[in-house]
Amino acid sequence: MNAFVENSVHELFERARLAPSEPCGGVRLATAILGRSCIQIVPHRTLPGNSALEWNGTKSIIRVRAGLNPRQLNHAAAHEIGEWHLRRGGYDHADCEDLARAIAAAVCVPRPAFREAKRALGDEIPQLSRAFVVSESLMALRIAECTGLATALITRRRIRTRGPAREWPTTPEGWNELLEAARSRGLVVHRIRDARGRLVVRIP
Repeated sequence: MNAFVENSVHELFERARLAPSEPCGGVRLATAILGRSCIQIVPHRTLPGNSALEWNGTKSIIRVRAGLNPRQLNHAAAHEIGEWHLRRGGYDHADCEDLARAIAAAVCVPRPAFREAKRALGDEIPQLSRAFVVSESLMALRIAECTGLATALITRRRIRTRGPAREWPTTPEGWNELLEAARSRGLVVHRIRDARGRLVVRIP
């Protein structure tokens, strides 16, 4: 899946004639491909989520909720241009939404741009998330995808892991034990600042 996602992002940037070494963001990429008028702001209650793609095979419109903050707008546009890319290629499998979400993260934080930013800013999540205009949660997972570091994002509802396969805990009690012993095990724990109740555990 990672190779498919990265290839998809490469194709999108080529189509947009933009350099993936710069964090252009989802809005700029989408408008470069679909036209300046492709993004339409609609009343908040009009959509079930933050955004939706309307595509008839020739013309595409990305509708986004009014009132989104810059990070949400960036990701929403990136998600829908990712879905557009999949639909255009005839991809119609059950994991389409998951793939569009993965493509969106890689559009917001392209691998070449991440390498440049890491050299300039280091690998601190808050600084990088501000540079790429994304949430700290997305940034933490994307760092793992780009560096190969085993990482877990712990939220109130679910736990997402990235990086090399390892035996992560499978129960709440196991995760509590891991967090309590994190320092002695050499793990790095980061508290997400822009969302409540979220932690990142990273194996350096």
